[in-house]
Amino acid sequence: MANYELHFGCRVFNPENARLTRDNYAEITKRTRKNSFFPNHSLFSKLDIEEANECYWSMFEKYKLADYYKEMKLFLSYFEEINKGTEFRENELKEFIKDQLNKRIENEKRNNSIFFLDSKDPLKQEIGKQYAEILEKNAIDNSYDNELKERYNKYQHDLKIINEYDLSDMMWIKSPKLWKEWKHDDSKNQGFEIPDEWFKEFAMRKAPYYTDEKCKKLQESALKNFDVNMLYFKSLDKEKFNAEIDTFLKKHPSFEVVDDLRKYKTAIGVYILILDEYKQIYIGISRSKNGIKGRIQAHWSNIMPLDRLIWGREEYSMLSIDSFRAFDTTRILFEPHPEFSEVATDENGNAKKGIFMGKECNIWNTAEYLESREYELINNSFSQEFLCNRCDGGGSSFLEAVVSRKERPQLNNK
Repeated sequence: MANYELHFGCRVFNPENARLTRDNYAEITKRTRKNSFFPNHSLFSKLDIEEANECYWSMFEKYKLADYYKEMKLFLSYFEEINKGTEFRENELKEFIKDQLNKRIENEKRNNSIFFLDSKDPLKQEIGKQYAEILEKNAIDNSYDNELKERYNKYQHDLKIINEYDLSDMMWIKSPKLWKEWKHDDSKNQGFEIPDEWFKEFAMRKAPYYTDEKCKKLQESALKNFDVNMLYFKSLDKEKFNAEIDTFLKKHPSFEVVDDLRKYKTAIGVYILILDEYKQIYIGISRSKNGIKGRIQAHWSNIMPLDRLIWGREEYSMLSIDSFRAFDTTRILFEPHPEFSEVATDENGNAKKGIFMGKECNIWNTAEYLESREYELINNSFSQEFLCNRCDGGGSSFLEAVVSRKERPQLNNK
């Protein structure tokens, strides 16, 4: 007979392991040792760890190294050509500097647009507008605040460095990436002949599964971060935590208390997970046909890869909501948004498709509204010390999540 307990009306298998502990955090298993940055490939998922890595190495050796040798051959040919005549060398350097300057200028404008002008935060939008004006006239005066001055001065400093590039800078930037990796590992390395043993060691850093040595390092780092987070949770004020939740419910009567997730199989809207033992709150949205029931159960059942446990610096990284287990969630709140159920269609009346959480799903007409609601609640509803959202929310890309990544600056001060 299956060993399970009911939790919010849902079956939780292996209840003895349904709470987060130091022992079940950062476990080294086939699932957690998988390189989460390695593209999904059905061929490797069907193989044992050693077989998958050896298969990857044989493919790397056959194709990637062949590409590298071609790239290096072209580079060495260019290297010889550069050293033939002074005039050619000077012209090449001028064109290279011009190209690098244009790239840096365009990148500054692009980053300003992505991180500020397109932000859901009105304050960031205003900063973006001001900085766009500065970039347009390529000058700044004392009427702008220090943040904008620092950004602009850093940008101008980068342009100055590019303008001062010499031949060695150009050749370094143009050299094959793999060769630069080798030089970075040991700056004393000379010449262009990379040892075979280094090739394999480097290749296996990006293999489908991490080596035992790499897994142990990831686990050690994750456990140090775990201990710091646990100390932080203990330092939080429980009365203040509960008072904020009570205040929130009074201000947001649209949120209902969930006692049975089976009633929410297709419910779409904003959900809040409350982890009383840790005095932590997580705010999320459900926008799929599985409703908040499926979305919350996905949090409970997800097993984080070792390389995703820490996001940012070891000393300040927050624990992911997916690291907690089912029984750690003690209360659930939900704000329904039935208007979000309308599916966007194309000119032929077919449902539009998009990628969300790594899976293809329907695109909803009011997606921007629900995302902005999530962003608003994460940033304005609770003290940040009680929130375990790792980013601002409301984003539509991994880049936006990285930009808004949150840390715990209090960890070493508590």
